[in-house]
Amino acid sequence: MYCQTLFTHIADEYLAIEKFRTELAQTNLCHLICYYTDGYDFRAIQKALLEQFPGISFHGASSCQAVMTNHGYHTGPVIAVFAIYDSGQHSYGTGISRYSNNIEVSVNEALDMALLHAKRPGEVPNLILLHATPGNEEQIIECIDDRFRTLVPIIGGSAADDNIEGRWSIISAQGSEQHGISLTLFYSSQPVDVAFSAGHSPTSITGTATKTKGRCLLEIDHQSALDVYRDWTNHQDTQIDKEFFLFTNASAYPLGRFAGSLFERPYYKLSHPIRETPDGGIELFSTIKEGETLTLMKGCRKQLIARAARVVNNAFNQKLEKSQKIGVVNIFCAGPMLHLKQDINAVCEQINRELDHLPFICPFTFGEQGRFIGGENGHGNLMISSAIFHKPYDR
Repeated sequence: MYCQTLFTHIADEYLAIEKFRTELAQTNLCHLICYYTDGYDFRAIQKALLEQFPGISFHGASSCQAVMTNHGYHTGPVIAVFAIYDSGQHSYGTGISRYSNNIEVSVNEALDMALLHAKRPGEVPNLILLHATPGNEEQIIECIDDRFRTLVPIIGGSAADDNIEGRWSIISAQGSEQHGISLTLFYSSQPVDVAFSAGHSPTSITGTATKTKGRCLLEIDHQSALDVYRDWTNHQDTQIDKEFFLFTNASAYPLGRFAGSLFERPYYKLSHPIRETPDGGIELFSTIKEGETLTLMKGCRKQLIARAARVVNNAFNQKLEKSQKIGVVNIFCAGPMLHLKQDINAVCEQINRELDHLPFICPFTFGEQGRFIGGENGHGNLMISSAIFHKPYDR
């Protein structure tokens, strides 16, 4: 098993995918993961992949403003692919479905499609790559866990666009959607390990969500959520102005919720403020329930730059010295990417050093899914999720 990455800024979707076909080796090519910025027609990308790579499974999603690979940080318009070559006992099945009024029905439709595509009905995969459009990620994860009745490792990122305008999309070998769920079930010949991290530290400032509506946090401790959050972040010497709730500025101070603990040390899932609502609330990219305890989290610039490489290291070091790295799928939140923009090349360099310049691909997403250190799958914001393929040295 081995991997390869390519990227292109060619504006024509068909010519871009044709370039990939001419540059990718064809022998033992099993699966393609494709990320692209929203200036492209996602339907044309899906159609071109079908025509240029007949019989090859593929899966992808739109990424915010750029995509990162081992070749560097690539600003849009850009399309990038991560090619997986596998000659052992393997299978890769993809599925896609449109959101219906019943999310469980939509999830099971995508899972049934992927199991049939992989020709592995009833078998538990060793990894699930999840890409959904924003809004239902928590329910999707619950449905996947219930379906397999075991905690299959999940890595995922919610499809994104450049300016939070709903121009996100997802694609697979079976179709494309702007309002739905897509996934790949991996039955790879080599093992894969995952890691999921917030990369922010808790402060001493806490409160309780006392009123919520969907993904809007309306009140904290029975006060306007907007006013409380402004007060909290003033304590952190954050500059408050009319641009405060733009996507980039809230990245340093998200809201954390207890996700679990290991050796009595808590770990958190994060919620990212997007914008204020007319009624003094805060719109988020994840769901907060009434009664949940909220902790103001803090991330310094140095910590945010280093964490992507650290998450890759954590994923690999579960198996350790007797394995060699093959390639990595890395999911990185769009908020920190925009916040760190002038330093994003340092992030790429650190990942490359950690991976010895082996292939990796990284979209910038509007929500991240992964497996916490305690073993449970979850959805959060401002997170990093990594899946690293590896093999014994003697193979």
